[in-house]
Amino acid sequence: MARSSSGLRALLLRLSLALTAYAAPTDSNSAGQADYVIVGGGPAGFVLAEYLTRNPKTKVVLLEAGEDTSTNQYVTTPAEFFLALGEEGIIWDYSVQPDPTLDGLAPTLAQGKSLGGGTAVNAMAYCRGAASVYDEWAEISGNAKLGWSGMLEAFKATTHWNGEVNVEYDMPVNSSSFGNGPLEISRQSEQLTFDQPYVDTVARELQVPVVDFVSGDGIGVSQGLQSIRVSNRTRSYAYNTFGYLANTRPNFQLRTSTWASKIGFSRNKTANSVQYNDVSTGKMRTVRGREIIVAAGAINSPQLLMLSGIGPAATLRQHGIGVVHDSPEVGQNLIDHHYAVIEYTATPEVDTMWQWRYNASRADIEAADYAKDGSGMLGLTNGAGLGAQRLPDAIFEGTGDFQPSLPEDRPHVAYLYSTTPFLYGTPNVSVLSGFAAVTQPESRGNVTLASADYRDAPLIFGNWWGAASDRAAVLAGYKQLRQLFALPELAAHTITELYPGANVTTDEELWAAIQQSSQSWHHPVGTTALGTVLGSDWRVKGVNGLRVVGASAIPVIPTCPIQAAVYALAYRAAVDIAEADGRRP
Repeated sequence: MARSSSGLRALLLRLSLALTAYAAPTDSNSAGQADYVIVGGGPAGFVLAEYLTRNPKTKVVLLEAGEDTSTNQYVTTPAEFFLALGEEGIIWDYSVQPDPTLDGLAPTLAQGKSLGGGTAVNAMAYCRGAASVYDEWAEISGNAKLGWSGMLEAFKATTHWNGEVNVEYDMPVNSSSFGNGPLEISRQSEQLTFDQPYVDTVARELQVPVVDFVSGDGIGVSQGLQSIRVSNRTRSYAYNTFGYLANTRPNFQLRTSTWASKIGFSRNKTANSVQYNDVSTGKMRTVRGREIIVAAGAINSPQLLMLSGIGPAATLRQHGIGVVHDSPEVGQNLIDHHYAVIEYTATPEVDTMWQWRYNASRADIEAADYAKDGSGMLGLTNGAGLGAQRLPDAIFEGTGDFQPSLPEDRPHVAYLYSTTPFLYGTPNVSVLSGFAAVTQPESRGNVTLASADYRDAPLIFGNWWGAASDRAAVLAGYKQLRQLFALPELAAHTITELYPGANVTTDEELWAAIQQSSQSWHHPVGTTALGTVLGSDWRVKGVNGLRVVGASAIPVIPTCPIQAAVYALAYRAAVDIAEADGRRP
């Protein structure tokens, strides 16, 4: 009887979903079928839209579940980016499932949900990292243009360098590694108190060079390059660059508040439509296209594929979803940069977020400076010092060959400092934070469905520190970071170690501190990867008319923040698609 009831419920669910899809009206406000329907208005979606619509005969419709937040101060003002995480309607408020390796902790994995996607809410760090990662992309995917030389051209095509700021500090920047693309990259207009001591100390103690992290280097230290406009010190991101350009063209149609629920297929397994919820009216609609391109990030992309019948067959059947194509790797290979945190109270003269947010007199000064000409702390990102180090092979003794066998240009650990507190419960005082992140994790997680309802957040299994080599790397990095902060040059700017606390000394105590302070750098990739789910032409294997582009297509994570890589990968895909389909600009 139990089996019969279960089967009946599954049948009713399939019928309900089928009727919903059948009843969804086709949009009547579009003149004919689109050539491409793009799902996702993040960096990949807007790069694709801008490039493909350069051909005036190519019609593109882009669907984005979020809204236009281009005038929201938490989006536009660099220093306030972290406040967007608390803003309803700007993010997908995802969390990983309680993780055994974190003693049951379930950290947030929030993703951008507005025009611009993650680039509307990220910390604006622009970093390309080790060249060998991209050569590995080319090898895995079979697409030679994804190697470093081909990606360098894509990096140039998507960015331009603005070095007009009269900075008063030395920092190497290879301006020839930028081109004439829409995205503006710059450096900090001024230094925070802790910037130069941090960079100098990391370079000396770790014996790494000062680099720009855009010329193929993976190991070194940098004060950091950022996607910030020099003219007014505001965010330069996917929507107000590539999106604004696309918006000027009559062959482009942007639809916000359109939450994609399912991709439709014809009987020969050809994708031909996207069903979505028009959130403003609550009505389900369908838009048709000759090609469907999913560019919804590493969490939402695999979810949409599975809801549409593409994924592990057993999972789909469990939720009463008809199998269009059994693709076991959909949702697998989830890779992210995870890190563990230390925190210190800062001495009174140190520039920190607390100063411009809670110190009334300082806050007034900073607000006035920023309003006048974009100067001051509000035009900065609360600390941009980034170091990356390769650890000795001895650290990984007994953990296997994964980390020691990585190409020599790849670091094992990255170190970042910030003037912003990272941990819940931090006292309301001026704080300096630091974290150690594993740049090339061996462990992999996965994304799967919670239900057949697109409104239910997918289940994210992070498997943080799941490999012994990752645990060895983060423990060594955590110890190294504390040692750096204890050196006279940095200790002169701190008063007390708030976390984990001076009494935490043994490896066991430090590992417990790592578990309780572990967070995501919000760089998930790999869940519909090239080489497994996707062919070298960006098409989903086993079906027709469907491509996936963006973070979810990345087979191996870069060695630093991923926004540069996503922009460039999307440009590379856009050129490939236009050439393959005979739609070159």
